[in-house]
Amino acid sequence: MNLFRRTLLCISAVALPAATLVLAATPASAAHVSCGDTILVSTTLDANVGPCATGLVIGADGITLDLGGFTLSGTPAAGEGPGILLSGRSGVTVKNGTVTGFDTGVAIEGGFGNAVTGMFLHGNRGTGDYGEGVLVFNSTRNSVSHNRIMNNGPYGGISILAADNNVVANNQIVGNNMAANNTSGIRLENIGQNSSDGNIVRDNVVQGSGLDGIQLFAGSDDNTIARNIVTNSGRDGITAFAGSSRNVIEDNQVRSNGFGPLIAGNGIFIRSAAGSFPSPAGNIIRRNTSTGNNVLDLRDGTPNCGTNVWSANTANTGTPPCVFNP
Repeated sequence: MNLFRRTLLCISAVALPAATLVLAATPASAAHVSCGDTILVSTTLDANVGPCATGLVIGADGITLDLGGFTLSGTPAAGEGPGILLSGRSGVTVKNGTVTGFDTGVAIEGGFGNAVTGMFLHGNRGTGDYGEGVLVFNSTRNSVSHNRIMNNGPYGGISILAADNNVVANNQIVGNNMAANNTSGIRLENIGQNSSDGNIVRDNVVQGSGLDGIQLFAGSDDNTIARNIVTNSGRDGITAFAGSSRNVIEDNQVRSNGFGPLIAGNGIFIRSAAGSFPSPAGNIIRRNTSTGNNVLDLRDGTPNCGTNVWSANTANTGTPPCVFNP
């Protein structure tokens, strides 16, 4: 099972696929946009775009790409890269339309303070380092909110990769189940010791993910996972891997997870030490309702819960006993 996909595939930003080469495409300053264009001014689409072998590139800071309710589509073949790429951009908004048929719907790589909102991102299925509805890589203070994200993979609906202080809120993340051994709803992911820290994941509906609903990969610290509804994940509803510390998991509804075809799973699972990463420590798991999950509703892999604090959760099954602390 490849739980650390980019650990094996790249070490730094330069190792990501060379989708940024499309920056040499013809600039688009008017509302009529073609495949491969670079958007240099705020633009509203006036028609569907595609099928495209190459997506759109945002080529300036502080602009808005409004899809105007139209669809940007890729081809059935893999290798198109992202439908919309923000590379090193800041203050950009992408909104109000559909992206489908690319390796990743929208990719934010570097930069800060961008927003993806009001989008329908579905059927984006990638290879190599791409394979999600939205990817945020090595970037800070971005917002991914009020989107519908369905049937993307093989990695996830939303992937936050070595990226800090982002907000993922009020999204419907449904049926991202391309691979039962890898595709998850929301991934807070690491590259080696470079983890995703200080992110807020709140008020999302995460349903029918192939592997886990919400994952905190190795070393992810100081994240907040709050008020999400996580159901029908193939393995765990919410899981935190080795070295994940000081995260707050609170007020979530986690139900009917762990009945996938490969590995029976749990509702909320704080895992144990692995490799160079120690046991998760200092996590707070409180006021969650976790019921009807396959193996256990609540589970902590650290003996006697270590320094993790479980309190006021509603559940029927769990281990060790400290997960039922009042």
